[in-house]
Amino acid sequence: MENDVDIRLECLRLAVEFGTQRDVVNPAHLADSYYGWVTQGSGSSRPVGSREDDSPKRANKARGVRKGSTPQLV
Repeated sequence: MENDVDIRLECLRLAVEFGTQRDVVNPAHLADSYYGWVTQGSGSSRPVGSREDDSPKRANKARGVRKGSTPQLV
């Protein structure tokens, strides 16, 4: 519960510090918007990788220099 209060206070501080003059007069609405954004999480909106084991992809072979792009001595 205390953590929730700390998050709300930080959102209120951000609303007052970085809000417009209109927001500073009544920062509660902006602070509630910030709080909703912070606590929504990324669960369902997070992109899911196409790999079944959720591990990072590895290259099959190392990238080489393209043919013809190496300097040629004349």
